[in-house]
This record gives sequence, structure tokens and C-alpha cells, in this order.
Amino acid sequence: MLDGVLIWRKTGSNLLRNSLLNQYESGCETCGSGRSGKGEGLKVVNSDGKRANGSRALCIAAIRDLGRATVAEIAATARLSRPTVEAALADLTADGLVEAEADQVQHGEAGGRPARQSRFRSEKGVVIGVDLSASEMRVLLTDLAGRTVAVGSSGWPGCSDARPELGQVVSVVEETLGCAGFSRADLRAVGIGVAGLVTPNGEVLTSPVRSWVGTNLQDRFAALLGVPVVVDNDLSLAAAAESRFGAMEEAGTGVYALTWHHVSARITVDGAVLRGRHNSAGEVGLLRSFSDIEVPTGPLNEAMARIARPLERLLADPTDAEGRRTQQALVSAMTPAIGALVLAVDPDVVVLGGELARFGDLIASDLATAVGEFADGAGELDVVITSTSLGRDGVCVGAVHRAFEGFSAAIYGTDGVAPPRVRPALTSGTGHPMAQPRIALLDGGGALGEAVRASQLASGVRSYAEVSDLLALEVAPEHVFVDLPGPERAAAAKAVLDRGIAVTLAAPPADSPAALDELLEVAVRTGVPMCVDHAPRRSPAVRTLKACVDDGLVGDVTAVWCRHLTEADADSQVTDEQLALDIDVLHWLSQGTTESCGAVGSVPDPARATDREPRISIIAFALDNGVSAGYMRGRGAGPVRRCYSVIGTTGRLESDGDDVWLTGTAGSESSVLVPPPGPETPLDVSALAAGPARSAKEAREALATVRAIRLSLLREGERCRVEPPNAELVTYFTSTNQEEPQC
Repeated sequence: MLDGVLIWRKTGSNLLRNSLLNQYESGCETCGSGRSGKGEGLKVVNSDGKRANGSRALCIAAIRDLGRATVAEIAATARLSRPTVEAALADLTADGLVEAEADQVQHGEAGGRPARQSRFRSEKGVVIGVDLSASEMRVLLTDLAGRTVAVGSSGWPGCSDARPELGQVVSVVEETLGCAGFSRADLRAVGIGVAGLVTPNGEVLTSPVRSWVGTNLQDRFAALLGVPVVVDNDLSLAAAAESRFGAMEEAGTGVYALTWHHVSARITVDGAVLRGRHNSAGEVGLLRSFSDIEVPTGPLNEAMARIARPLERLLADPTDAEGRRTQQALVSAMTPAIGALVLAVDPDVVVLGGELARFGDLIASDLATAVGEFADGAGELDVVITSTSLGRDGVCVGAVHRAFEGFSAAIYGTDGVAPPRVRPALTSGTGHPMAQPRIALLDGGGALGEAVRASQLASGVRSYAEVSDLLALEVAPEHVFVDLPGPERAAAAKAVLDRGIAVTLAAPPADSPAALDELLEVAVRTGVPMCVDHAPRRSPAVRTLKACVDDGLVGDVTAVWCRHLTEADADSQVTDEQLALDIDVLHWLSQGTTESCGAVGSVPDPARATDREPRISIIAFALDNGVSAGYMRGRGAGPVRRCYSVIGTTGRLESDGDDVWLTGTAGSESSVLVPPPGPETPLDVSALAAGPARSAKEAREALATVRAIRLSLLREGERCRVEPPNAELVTYFTSTNQEEPQC
């Protein structure tokens, strides 16, 4: 069942579908090859050679999709005899596409020689898809099995009248290859998507880049890259990808529509794109009847960026007035074209794609209602309107598939190999590092910068020392990790948030809770996600404690505390920032927030300008969930370390260094050493609060507690209630970008 919005019940025949399918049978995609398999990528050979080539192609497809398999498994999948498979595997092993390895399974009583497995060497080459139709270039690199091993863009601007040169495209391709551990020698074929109409042989008929009109981009790119290249319309590629691997995979007939005021669309029938006589089927936006629709002015990519900003705010705040007006204008403009397409094509599903596809959930329901009213009296049709499942990778996925489809000989050394199922999600199956797009680091040499450089993001991250250099980029990054020193950190984060860029702070601003409040206000106003790194959450002990608590090994938590031990001769102080980190760990382990606290310790000397942090000794906390918490600090022999304790209804946990001991579980009073939970979750920009990061709300709560501790010290240990953060601030800074409750 397809997810989406139901607008009508389906009745009537499939005559239109059959007609479209018949049209497709006469020509496959833009290469001109029908389902008969005749196309520019296939050789014509006589009977014996053709039969051998066909068997080899079937064998390659079978072992590629299986990954590793025995002769019997390949023969069953390819429907070939064992001798034929053995002969093909021998050739493929000699060519380096397959390697033999011993099977490790146990054998029965009959014994016998171990079965042999063969492995497809998908890492022996790469195929690339390039999207030149958006505001920035995007490159998707797959291995020979169709698994994506790198996605690159890193802020490279897209081609335009101001930048029509093809050399920059080659540079991005080479950079992505290098990030994934490959070179130009590993490249087998390339597919490229461009905006505008393109002939089957790659000549550009219409394009936003005016100097490309009349140019055969296919030939030019092939000369520059030194491998076979196919160039096609971006919507055609995205529609083909959605019909094979995405939201239209189960649809007999589908419509892939550009989410914009003047709708361009592509129609698919049983996985094939309807091209039309001039490769322009679906360009309903060219009709003069839509000329009175108000369309944002300026170049398309710039206009889309302007429309996206209020829609982003609407995602963050459903009451945002400008965002709602923008959404309604977009729905009103799209309704006539989508209604006409639904009536003419009778599709199973309409997919909203393009650069604004990420707002599909905002548009689909209202668009379905509007289309139903617009087409009143047309009968009961059953159509689903939904957003794209491939997101901004749709064009690249379609381009890669077209390259596999058209250049089998260049990729596998054999004609006629069926294309693989392209998997757009990044995978480390080949062992190569994965490049991530458009991530920047404001690097001050701290722990967050080290974590980013050591993570899987490293190959796609660009570092800057000054925020002005980062903001001067022509295409801004999507996410910035801010690891600058305290005073610079808040100013840099504010400048980045003001530009609508997501932020991860190395730590809360060092000045006061008010400084974080100011950043929260900017983030809420701009609708931009913000989270705060938390180095102690990365420690093996804290991660182990958290895993044990989440697994219920001690029952319900009743008390938590931290002992912070320093060297005997140390004269260090506990800074607000350090204390807030410890308090946050206690909150995290107990799933509570401080309501009141009392402290015993020395008060900073106001006469000493550098002595602005408290010399805390003992703090007692009462949390909002009934848990009691404590913090103790002392000097003594041995190295600096923190020891945590968690008391539950059925047991207790105690940490000493990196080791965690569990006592009292399952009725036992003995202590057992708990193994660590495994490697730390890598930093991942797609989940803003992954791994050690926390929401800005959590950081704000910890700083509010520190403020109450200071007040408690000044009142000679009196228990003080923690004033909550500003109740008017509604934050949505969580790993799922959901709105959090008010503080």
C-alpha cells in the first residue's frame, strides 16, 4: 500500500496505460533501445557468440546481486546449467570481476569436499550519477553492484549562465572519487541530469544555461571524463528512479511532478518514462492557460531558495503566517496542472519532487483537497499524492541507473547485463570512507573538532578559522560545527543561525544562561535546528551507564551522584561550563531535571577578576521526577577522574575510570563488570542530536541549575528553587526535529 493522500476512488479501464506502454515498446528511454534489447550499447554477434555472451551476462547479474554464492546458487538464480556457470566464473575470475573463496559452513556426516563460493568484486570499479539541475552540483558514486559509497557536493555551485563551464563538474567528480578512495582509472561510466529538454543523443534543446543550447553535452562530457556518458533531463531521470526504487515502485502508472508554481512532470508506465515524440511529455507548465499564475521572479534556483525559507519556518512553527501564505500560494498554483494530469493520465500515485520536495508533507493534503474540488464531476478516481522517497538524490539515482542500463560493456566487459538495483543510502560495504555534503567546521582546536575530524564526516568537511570566511561562501553549508573559544563561540553561532544554517555548538556559551537564551531566540525565529555537543557523554563509563539504565538493569532510578576527584596539589576551580556538563550527565542518566538545589562550598572572591567560578564542594539536587542527585568534589591522591553511581529499585551501578560495575541484579549481591556498549555512534549530520550531542533545551536547563547553585552559595547553603528557562521559548532542537515541550 502506498503512503500518501487519497483523493478519489478508481474506476474505468486501462486503455490509456496500454496505449502509453505500446508507445514505450518502440523505444526504451532516450537511448532508443526498446525492450527487444537493441541499442547503442549492445553488440550484434552470431549465434554461438551471442549465446556465450548472454550466459556470461546472466551469470554476472546473478553473482552481483547475490554478493557471494556457490555454483549451484548462481545456476539456480540465472537459470543456467552448472557447466555453463563454471565456465563463465572461470572467465570472470580471470578478468578480476570474481574471486573464489572456500565455503566455511559445516558439512554433514557424509563429509566430502567443501563447497566453493565465489564473490563478486563490486569494488573493482565505480559508476557516477551527477545532478546539474539544482542550486548546487550533486554527485552520487556507486560500486559495480549499485551500492552508494559516496555522495559529494560540499557547497559546489550548480552550473548557470554565470558558470557554464564543464571543467568544474569534472573537478567535483574527481573530488568525490578521491574522498571515497578511488581514482579516474576506476570510473566506468557516468550519467548526468540537466534542466531542460535533451535529445536521445545528448543534444540540449532548451536549458536555463543558454550557452548550452544546441550543444551535445553527452559528447563533450565523454571527451572530458574519458568514459561513456549519458545526459538526460533531470525530471525524466528522477521519475525513472522513483518508479524503480522509490515511491512509484508499486505503481502501474505514476506522475512525478516538480514542486513549483509552473508544474513540469513526467509520466511513468510500469517503470518506464513516457517520452513523447520530442522528449517533452509532461511539460504542462508551458500551457498559456497557466500564464496568469504568479511565479516568483528571478533565476529558478534563487527563487526556490526564497520560497524555501518561509516553508522551513512553517515546518518549525505551524502558526507562522508568512509560511502559511507561501504554502497556500504554492498549492493554488499547482492545482490546475496536477488536476489536468490526474484526469488525463489516471495515475496510481503522484509524487512531489524537485528541490522543494522536502516540503511535500506540508503540501500533499491541501493539494489533494484542492485537486478534488478543481476536478469536480470527473468521476471517482483513486490517486495517492505523496512526497518523493529518494529526496534530493532522485536525479543522481536515475542517472546512475541510466549509465548501468546503457553501458554494460564498459562497466562489466559484457553486453546485456541487467542493471542492478541502485541503493541510494550510503554504505560502507566496500570499506571506503563516505563523503558527506556541505558540512563545515569552525575549528578552534577543541574536542568537538577532533571528533568531527575522526568521524566518517571527515572527508566531506571543510574547516575554517573565521566565521567571515565561511559566510562568504557563494553556496553556504547545510550544517556548521562551531568549536571556537568561549567568547567567539556565541557570536559565530549567532551569525551562522542568522543565515539559516543548522548549528552544533561545542559547548554552551560561557558567559551566562542569557547568552544561550539569545541563541535560542535566533534559532526559533529563523526556524533553524541547533544542538550542543557534550564531551562527557562520549566517555566509555557514561555510555555504559546509560545503556544499563535504558535496559532496565537496575529497575527504576532513585538516586544518582558524581564524585569529581582532582590531584592533591591542584588549585583548579570548577567552571560554570564544567559543572553544567556534570549536571547534564546526572539529568541524562536519571531522565529528570533539577527543581531545587543547595550547595556548600566557597564563594568566588569578587575582588579577583579571574576568580569568577565557584569552588564547589557538595551539591544536593531534587529532580522533577523524584530522583535525588548529588555532586561532590575533592582533592586527593591519584589522577583526575569522575566516578558516577546510579541507585535503582533492583540494583546499583558504579563507575571507576572507564569500568562500570553492576550489583544486585537478578537477586545477586555480587558485583559484575559490565562490558562497554561498543563503539561510539559516529557524528552524523542527518540526525542533529546523534551520539554525544544534546538539545539546546537540555544545555539551557543545566546552565539554569548552575545559576541556582551560585545563588545557593551566596545564601550560605540555602536550598534554592531553579528558575526554569523562559517559558515563551519553544525549541524544536531534537534528533528528529520534533518540537519539544515548553520548558
